[in-house]
Amino acid sequence: MFRAFVCLTEEHTAWVVPLAACVCWISCYAGLQIEQRIQTQPKGRALVWLLAASFSIGAGVWSTHFIGMLGYDPGVVIGYEPLTTLLSLIVSIAASLCALLIARATRVWWSGISGGLLFGLGVGGMHFLGIAGMMLPGHLSWDPTLVVSGMSTGCALSAAGLALHTRRTGTRSRIQAATILTFAIAALHFMAMAAVHISPDPSLSTPDLGLARGVLAAGIAVMMLVVLTFAVLTLMLDHLRTMNAVLTQQGGTLRNKTVVLDATLDNMDQGLIMVDANGVVRVCNERALALLDVPREMMQMQPTYRSVLRYQLRHRERRRSDRSRKWVQTEGSQQAHVQERRGSNGVILEVRTVPLLDGGFVRTFTDITKRKATEAEVARLAHHDVLTGLPNRALFHDRLEKHLNEMATQGGSCAVLYLDLDGFKGVNDTLGHLAGDQLLRMVSNLLISTVGGESAARLGGDEFAVLLTGGRPEASAVASRMIAAFDIPFEVHGSRIKVGLSIGIALAPEHSTDAECLYRRADLALYRAKAEGRGTFRIFTPMMDEEAEERRGLERDLRDAMSNDTLSLHYQPQVDGLTGALVGFEALLRWTHPVRGNIPPSVFIPLAEETGVIVSLGKWVLRRACTEAALWSKPLKVAVNLSPLQFHKPDLPEIILGILSETGLSPNRLELEVTESIIINNVEQAVCILRRLKSFGIYISLYDFGTGYASLATLQAFPFDKLKIDRSFVSQLGTGPQAAVIVRAVLSLGRSLGMGIVAEGVETQMQMRFLAEEACGEMQGYLFGKPQPIEEYADAIQHTDRLTRDEGPRINTEHRGLSQERPPRCHSN
Repeated sequence: MFRAFVCLTEEHTAWVVPLAACVCWISCYAGLQIEQRIQTQPKGRALVWLLAASFSIGAGVWSTHFIGMLGYDPGVVIGYEPLTTLLSLIVSIAASLCALLIARATRVWWSGISGGLLFGLGVGGMHFLGIAGMMLPGHLSWDPTLVVSGMSTGCALSAAGLALHTRRTGTRSRIQAATILTFAIAALHFMAMAAVHISPDPSLSTPDLGLARGVLAAGIAVMMLVVLTFAVLTLMLDHLRTMNAVLTQQGGTLRNKTVVLDATLDNMDQGLIMVDANGVVRVCNERALALLDVPREMMQMQPTYRSVLRYQLRHRERRRSDRSRKWVQTEGSQQAHVQERRGSNGVILEVRTVPLLDGGFVRTFTDITKRKATEAEVARLAHHDVLTGLPNRALFHDRLEKHLNEMATQGGSCAVLYLDLDGFKGVNDTLGHLAGDQLLRMVSNLLISTVGGESAARLGGDEFAVLLTGGRPEASAVASRMIAAFDIPFEVHGSRIKVGLSIGIALAPEHSTDAECLYRRADLALYRAKAEGRGTFRIFTPMMDEEAEERRGLERDLRDAMSNDTLSLHYQPQVDGLTGALVGFEALLRWTHPVRGNIPPSVFIPLAEETGVIVSLGKWVLRRACTEAALWSKPLKVAVNLSPLQFHKPDLPEIILGILSETGLSPNRLELEVTESIIINNVEQAVCILRRLKSFGIYISLYDFGTGYASLATLQAFPFDKLKIDRSFVSQLGTGPQAAVIVRAVLSLGRSLGMGIVAEGVETQMQMRFLAEEACGEMQGYLFGKPQPIEEYADAIQHTDRLTRDEGPRINTEHRGLSQERPPRCHSN
């Protein structure tokens, strides 16, 4: 290899190598490009192009060899024998022809390799024939190793180049293949030249040098001129073919666009007319013919636009305003809605005009009748309730504002009535929302028949409003009449449904002349009506504003109470029904207001339920109860009430488990007391939450059993651990037989279902003895202890057997009197 390097750098002129490589690459690229044209030519022309490609490659290879020979300086005078030199050219072209024939025979990878090997052998043959044609005063000798290396390298690279050309098409692959072939030819030439060793012999006379170097250079130039001619011709033909394809495609595209344009115009939803500067209609689509009601034959005659309008007015019966007629005849850039009546149908056309640069114009006609009807319906729905068809809150507000403005200038009075259905939620819960929707529609019809559709409105849900002209007497009379109308049950989906009506009334100008203020005061009066028994009406009084402000202040204070340490827990003991031993406590929430003092649970618990504060309040109670119970000296249980609102949180079990983990209280010491309303509101979610809580080891108790909605279906839906008999039954023991029968039934039911029984509200020895004789499991009441801070029961916790029934008589009368003030059974009370 060092010998080849020396030959390349010292025995050849410096300009030879780049020139020879450039000539070789151009020839190979031109030949390969011509060869690729053969695929798109008929057979006769394909042969001509094949010969041209072979000549281009063969002549280029030959020229590359002799350019290298012209720059070769072995130290003696060199000449070339004409016939042998010509024969080497023929061999190079023939080898190229055979290689291309084999390569394109099947155009698979192995055919390219076969053709490349043959091409490499042909290039080698051409090279050695060229060397054999050298005439010089001396002797030639060869290095076999370099000869074999040169031939092997040339054949391998030639096979790779033609294989690449065979497998891929395109400019990039041709450049790569031409470059590989150039390396193959150059490697073979220079390695073979390095294998030659010339030994000068002075004894030999200087022979006839044959072809002079100038003649050889001229021959090379001719060959390269022919090759370049082929290359330029190929490029021109490719360019012409590309241009022809583009023109053909553009012509086809233009024809397709014309067809598409015609189809588009005839299938447009808009009618379109194009009028030139002379007023002649040049384009008119099918939709325009239909909208303008003009015959096709007339348009095919290319009439003027004004003649089309005259035809319309003369031959078609329609009514159009003078303004619309003048506008349609105008040729400016405008837009208008033109309404026509054809027979019994009203048609609204939207006409748009766009002027053209040459003085003509394009006019479009769109039938917007349906759109206008839809817009009108949308506008109606924006101000009316979808379900009932009554005016909605926005329209009611607008009408009230208008009425108040008229009162300000003309005088008079009016009343705003807020209506709310009593018991509607139960209809949705029991019969479903479809029945609830049907009931709302029937209520709406009843209101319309009572006060009229213009006066009534639906505000949302089961809330309605009525606007009346008149003062207190008129409003009271209408309210009484509406409430009386609800005495008759509604027939909904085969069921007779009885719902009531509560009404709040605010008067203008007596109570206010501001719409928002009237709304608020009517709502306050409605709240008072529902609080005082429902099924009635109340008229706003100033006292209601004060009470509302007081409630808002109380709500704010309640939200702050959890952080300012004004809340506390009191505990009421629960004892074993047989032994009287202390078994646990129920945690009850107390609130000591910094200004108002002790606020009864019957006041702040319902407020917390209404405002949603009960959720965070319940979490606070649970955490405080568990924290304190974990510190007791004996592992007694602690019972905590849960609100139905807390069951709206699907993650309630995780919250409780986190509190138990945080406080260190064992789950089997926690008893959660719930009411049946949690299951009635959402059976699936409530049962799922209860089962997860029970899986933690927490006890679940159903309290206030026997009151409200309590039913056996609830006991079937979920296996409670305990039933808690409501104190309303316990307090009646001894006063009549019915209470005793009910208590015995509940005790028997609990035993049959394997549930524990707790009787609350035990306040007398007689009640305690009755329950003990009936084997009541646990008791709770003022007989055993009133709700107090847990510190008051420290001794009882230490000695759980001391709080027995024998201590009952020491609970004085004052304590029994407190039982009348005991807070209602609601969350954490």
